[in-house]
Amino acid sequence: MLKIESPEPVNTEGPKVIDCPFYGDCLMYAAKRNWQVWTCENCSNLKLDSVCLKLKFIAPYYQLLAEIYPELKKKYEHVMSSLSFYL
Repeated sequence: MLKIESPEPVNTEGPKVIDCPFYGDCLMYAAKRNWQVWTCENCSNLKLDSVCLKLKFIAPYYQLLAEIYPELKKKYEHVMSSLSFYL
């Protein structure tokens, strides 16, 4: 399983990764602190970007397999729940 760190937005101007599954969490974090700007560039989850992109395309196949083979749903339920933000 992937080790995912807590999102780490920084209160400075910079790029944001809107496809990141944690974007909403970081946006909420910044909003609660009334930040006018924030960036993702120092976040340790950025290295997961290529992995997350691949998972985005794999997730529908897991879902389809679980519908075809109900026994797989229980076996891979933890995988499905970790990919749920991609579906």
